[in-house]
Amino acid sequence: MSDTDSFTPPSVPEAPPPPPQHFFHHDDESEPAEAAPPRSPAEPRVTRRVAAVLLVGGLLVGGGLAYGATRLQEGSSTVHIAIDNTPVKAPTSNAEGVARQLVPAVGTIIARQPSSTTASLGSGFGIAHGGGATFLLTNNHVVTGSSDLHVVMPNGDAFTATLVGTDTLDDLAVLSVPNDSLPLATFGDSAQLVTGQTVIAIGSPLGNQSSVTAGVISALHRTISASGENSTSSETLEDVLQTDASINPGNSGGPLVDVEGRVVGVNVAIAGNSTNIGYSIPSNLARQVAAALMSHQKVPHPFLGIGYLDQISAIESSRGFSGPGVLITTVSPGTPASQAGVQTGDILVAIDGVNIDNGETLGGLIQSKQVGQTLTLSVRRGGSNLTLHATLEERPAGT
Repeated sequence: MSDTDSFTPPSVPEAPPPPPQHFFHHDDESEPAEAAPPRSPAEPRVTRRVAAVLLVGGLLVGGGLAYGATRLQEGSSTVHIAIDNTPVKAPTSNAEGVARQLVPAVGTIIARQPSSTTASLGSGFGIAHGGGATFLLTNNHVVTGSSDLHVVMPNGDAFTATLVGTDTLDDLAVLSVPNDSLPLATFGDSAQLVTGQTVIAIGSPLGNQSSVTAGVISALHRTISASGENSTSSETLEDVLQTDASINPGNSGGPLVDVEGRVVGVNVAIAGNSTNIGYSIPSNLARQVAAALMSHQKVPHPFLGIGYLDQISAIESSRGFSGPGVLITTVSPGTPASQAGVQTGDILVAIDGVNIDNGETLGGLIQSKQVGQTLTLSVRRGGSNLTLHATLEERPAGT
């Protein structure tokens, strides 16, 4: 059974880190900027460029690089995003059928930087028609800083693209091209995903357009921190999906789909020195962000306001505590956590009845909530179990 989302924006949304692991964004392909946008995917002339390095971590819930969505255009028309929440009929792979269905909707994005002789390549896919245009979803890091954007579809059609809006915190961006008949993808419900479920990645890895790879959901609710190769800043992405579907440079912004051909994620990063660890932004978040961007609205980001340590077993064993939870190390004044009565030294055991196994679970839970939503916090303080209530707020600028 299918329905649609209108673009009336939905109400969305310290301790030493673990040993560093290296990851990469994968809009990594470059080509001479002088070259015209290719009319076909045959033999792209590209060289590999490392675009970003990531470190697992992030202690402040709600932390990030920048604030909100960038409003880049005025005016909008009513458009709709297709959604299909029907449960998956079978766990087996159907890569051939999915490829036939989805590949026509996935284009290669060519992003040229000002005063540069090279251009980066990424992926993007059609999500809606409106106002004589097709809207495509991709990653913010694919298009950031670009002065000239082009989209090349699998049939060879090439278009100059307009940047509609970006959300730096969630690493998402929406483009439009002046054609309202390009194929569209349909969003699935990422909340229904389970570990081990078959998924398929589509994009332009290493410049090879319309590539299809299959794998499984390796884990849910991961938290990663990303920084560009030549950047001193980083961004934290919470509640991302982990997959072993082969994802390579150039896949950034491409869809991760289930066996019914529904988008369940937007590919965003890969682990360095590994061929089987990739990350995708869940489709439910991506759909909400896209709707807000196309309506030229700010994208809300839920914020609790705590720092925490998830390696608590050794610390708390001497106090007779065992079980799930994270140790609260900081509570920022005036934040939802502070107003709820959370204190440094508390153990946050669960949120809304869901156990907090580690920081990844905590970050994912907060990310999945909405600004203004009241959470029930199960807290252990000393030898007592407490129930507190915190209402999430908009993430402050600069946090």
